[in-house]
Amino acid sequence: MNNMRIFLFVGTIDALMSIIGYMYYRHYLPFGRTLTFGLIYLLMALGTAISVILPQGTPHFLLKLTAWIEGLWIAFCYYTLLLAIIHLLCLLFSKLGGWQLPSAKISIIGLAFICCFITWGSWRAFHPTVRTEALVTEKLPQNAHYKIVFLTDLHMGRILGHDYAERLAARINEQKPDFVVVSGDMLDERIFYVEEEDTLSALAQIKAPVYMAFGNHDYLDEPLRWQQMLTDKGFYILRNTDTIIDNKIKITGIDDYSKNRTNNQLINLSSQNEDYYSILLDHQPRRMDAAAAAGYDLYLAGHTHTGQLFPNRLVTKKMYKLDYGRTNFGNLTAITNNGYGFWGPPVRTEIAPEMVVLELRGK
Repeated sequence: MNNMRIFLFVGTIDALMSIIGYMYYRHYLPFGRTLTFGLIYLLMALGTAISVILPQGTPHFLLKLTAWIEGLWIAFCYYTLLLAIIHLLCLLFSKLGGWQLPSAKISIIGLAFICCFITWGSWRAFHPTVRTEALVTEKLPQNAHYKIVFLTDLHMGRILGHDYAERLAARINEQKPDFVVVSGDMLDERIFYVEEEDTLSALAQIKAPVYMAFGNHDYLDEPLRWQQMLTDKGFYILRNTDTIIDNKIKITGIDDYSKNRTNNQLINLSSQNEDYYSILLDHQPRRMDAAAAAGYDLYLAGHTHTGQLFPNRLVTKKMYKLDYGRTNFGNLTAITNNGYGFWGPPVRTEIAPEMVVLELRGK
């Protein structure tokens, strides 16, 4: 049911953007009214619909191909919509100024720029960076040192599968972390995409313990079975529970904000916070103030992707107190990771995807 709602929502938005885009190009492009252009445009638009309704058992190469078409088409239509809005504003100003606007040239240049921008963004989506954050605490002995890899929003599915997970595992192992934490959205859409490529077996090559909280996408398709699959591969799933490491560090994971918007979970699990260096995994960066009041030391979140497609970070900055980066809320250090993968379009034109390496030391 959750999957279907998402598909219907995305499909409706995509259909509207496709129609607006076709009307724009048909009106302003010199070749916009040709049969060839119309057929290509229609095939791409239909490709997104086909991608959504393909059943289990569809050849895997077809699943991946249609997912790529769907994602790139959504990005193309989104930037076409922005181009049309900018063009309309320019037309209004030109009317007021009494000068002639070269509309055909604007549409051609805009189309070329969109294609180049999306190509660059697609390359960027598959080249995550590594961000290092140093943390010092009096709660650990002076000689204590922990290296922690912090990941979020892997979105494993049709596009990001076994090879992607294998490269990620190798990259994590290069860091030689003491443990790994994941603040949700390891799954993208459907479990059978992950099963078909045996993606979790590739991630099981990680040589350090992995502790994970659930994000909103992890609930989309049989969450209890998804949790069991992860547990069977050796991951420690923290759903409103905590665990102690070396009698020094406490890691707490709480359910995603979409499932429980109260602060009850993090408060109920905070009773031992003063005895340990306390880390809270929360998928959406919404409960930093409550976590600070409950005595947590480190708050790790994701979800935002910093909007993923430029200029959407203008929105995420307004939605969250910390949509990306690091800041303090009283004695709490909060870090929002913009995600290692992507959702929908295989394109990242905002801040590059990342893995965050935490260097935690005693003071």
